[in-house]
Amino acid sequence: MDRQEIIKQKGQYVYDLIKEVVDTTGARLPASKEEELGCKMVEEQMKRELGAKEVVTQAFTHAPRASIGAIPLLGIGGGIQFVLFYLSPIASLIWGLFLFIAACLQIFSYSGALDRFFPQGTSHNVFSVYEPKGEAKYTVMMSGHIDSCWNWNLSLKNPKTMIFKTVCGIVAIVTMIVAAFILVLRGAYSFTYMSQFSTAVGGLSGLQIFDLILYILPFFCLPGCYWLSDFLTTTVGAPGAMDNMSGIEIGLATIKYMQENPDQWPENCRFVLAALGAEESGLKGSSAFCRDNKGKLEWLNDNFYSVNLDSFRDDDHFCAVKGDVWLLSHFDQDLIDMSIEAMKEAGLNPKIIYNPVGGCDSTPFARAGFKTVTLNAQNSTATDYYHTIKDTVDGLSLFSLEKGFETMLNLIPKIDAYQKNRQK
Repeated sequence: MDRQEIIKQKGQYVYDLIKEVVDTTGARLPASKEEELGCKMVEEQMKRELGAKEVVTQAFTHAPRASIGAIPLLGIGGGIQFVLFYLSPIASLIWGLFLFIAACLQIFSYSGALDRFFPQGTSHNVFSVYEPKGEAKYTVMMSGHIDSCWNWNLSLKNPKTMIFKTVCGIVAIVTMIVAAFILVLRGAYSFTYMSQFSTAVGGLSGLQIFDLILYILPFFCLPGCYWLSDFLTTTVGAPGAMDNMSGIEIGLATIKYMQENPDQWPENCRFVLAALGAEESGLKGSSAFCRDNKGKLEWLNDNFYSVNLDSFRDDDHFCAVKGDVWLLSHFDQDLIDMSIEAMKEAGLNPKIIYNPVGGCDSTPFARAGFKTVTLNAQNSTATDYYHTIKDTVDGLSLFSLEKGFETMLNLIPKIDAYQKNRQK
């Protein structure tokens, strides 16, 4: 069988493995029973398909709804901010500042500083190790996240307006903060300050007109607050076929190929396949993996390469991600360059991008000092299937799965050559 036939065969193989999990678990929200079931199914796949002698499962505790899962709370908080504005501008100012700071800490930076104030849950990381016949001198870990996201209502209803509505919600909260701050400076400490408008003789002064505009302004903020409150549904999740069973199963298929073709397995390369939990709740699984294993696993060292595979569906959007904008992270340039070359050799026209929203599992590895890159085939603009109930198996593209697999086949020899050059 020639290489292209093998690639097509493995694309279907990846599809079947994804379908096996998704059809059984459905949505795998962070810290849910379905996420745990997904971990157990991937563990079984590692044993059945790859003959893994040992599969390591590591549990960790986190607050599943303390990050993007808290966006509806931000919208509700904006509604409270609106009411407080007319009862006590100073109370509205304090509450609004709290909302803004909390959003920066939890939603935009994934710091987790306020996680302790949210309900806690348990998720799992699952990984298995595959040793070469020769002496292992370096390690390539292929990983993907096992959990799926809550259903993003705004994207499902109209992806073209999702970003606009989300920005309106954030601007609404900031606008009410600024308006309340100005009114407090003007001495408006309670709703009684408004009585000046009804008792004004000879018309309103310029400053009074300005104050009146400030009092009216929050009414224009209400739609934005509502849109934030409706951003996602916490009881309904995406099936997560693309995001991200596709990444895990491409990694599995790659190792399967190496086992079936030992002449293609680099002599000194150790492979690790990892399914990381709770990515959608603020990269909690990858953070726990680095925290719990750095300095303990002998292969987690300077000769470790992390290839994070995250979402393969959009044929014309193969990318190597060089960092997360929100998290100010930067990934390894050498791995990025090798990945782009590997994609081009697969006949693709790839791009190097920054992840524009949220974060990906490469960030904790980069912060821990490891070489890492994230690869995907995903339209970076809003779609009605990203983080929605439309992220189904039926929506997958065999072409993207095949090319994702082929990219890994092309990338591994490049990492091997790069590692040998480092050892000279």
